[in-house]
Amino acid sequence: ERAQQKLALTIIMFQIIGPFFYWPLYVALLWWSPFTRGMMVAYGIYMWVDRRAHTVPEGDAPVRRLPFWRHLANYFPVKLIKSADLDPAANYMFCAHPHGVASFSHTANFLTESTGFSRTFPGISLYPLLLDAHFAAPFHREIALRAGFRGASKATITNLLTARPGSSVLLIPGGAAEALKAQPGTYDIILNKRKGFARMALTTGAHLVPVLAFGETSLFEVTQPAPGSFMAKVQKLILKLSGFAFPQLAGEGFWPGAKAVRPLPKALPVTTVVGAPIPVKKWEGPTRDNPAFTAAVDELHARYCAALRAIWDEHKDRLAPRAPAGATGAAALTNGVVCYRRKSLEIVE
Repeated sequence: ERAQQKLALTIIMFQIIGPFFYWPLYVALLWWSPFTRGMMVAYGIYMWVDRRAHTVPEGDAPVRRLPFWRHLANYFPVKLIKSADLDPAANYMFCAHPHGVASFSHTANFLTESTGFSRTFPGISLYPLLLDAHFAAPFHREIALRAGFRGASKATITNLLTARPGSSVLLIPGGAAEALKAQPGTYDIILNKRKGFARMALTTGAHLVPVLAFGETSLFEVTQPAPGSFMAKVQKLILKLSGFAFPQLAGEGFWPGAKAVRPLPKALPVTTVVGAPIPVKKWEGPTRDNPAFTAAVDELHARYCAALRAIWDEHKDRLAPRAPAGATGAAALTNGVVCYRRKSLEIVE
């Protein structure tokens, strides 16, 4: 069972770095033999013809329904809590926090069916969003599409949220930048200037659903370089150029007792609370250079932040209590049921 769980984690980690892994594989196959070269040329043509597949809410998602993914949720374990029913006649933007190092709990809950999302929210077709660059990576794009992923461009999100009742998207507003702030027991959220999701909700009429994962940031030990140091500058440069964050981290190894290489997350419990939807009325007037629209965005953003804090306040003492006085080491991280907090949720940027 443990081996299967770590295999599931390894597959997910390879998908996270897919564009860096699959392109060299594709190039290698181009040169491997005349047969593989022909196959890759044909596949490249297919990718070009099918280049808009990630912009429309069509196609099945068999990858996300694989029973194998239960091993992913069981590793931690990950649990999903519903605060309110969702009307399948409406459309929703699920906004998940915090990003953590690699969003493993969000992956288990919303990118697979390992915690029963479709049973919990019947009639909701959820499309997780990825940077469009992922869909230019050979092989990687096929897996992403068949797991239900779609592009994160404004046009694509609009297509998804206006296609049909129940069509919804999942995004993580804090993005990769939030991964660099992940520390065990902390909930530092990047949200103050992230208002694009509020604009999108107003222009499409999609309701906002706040999502908070208790324990996500405790899955890795992250070494944060000193501000202004060479390593800090390198991390920011990579983030700016690629959209990916590469924090210095340590979790668990592939085998018991590993110390040198520990790329897997720690097996700590994560409980995700899906908050009640925030109703949004579609904006019918002009949006560009319109002070009234800007004010509406700010008001909706403030309501969203308040709803996120309300989830924290309601559940923090049960799902993220303080560690017992004097606790050290693993005992200061978790009691086996929940992860302890070191500080309260804070919107830091």
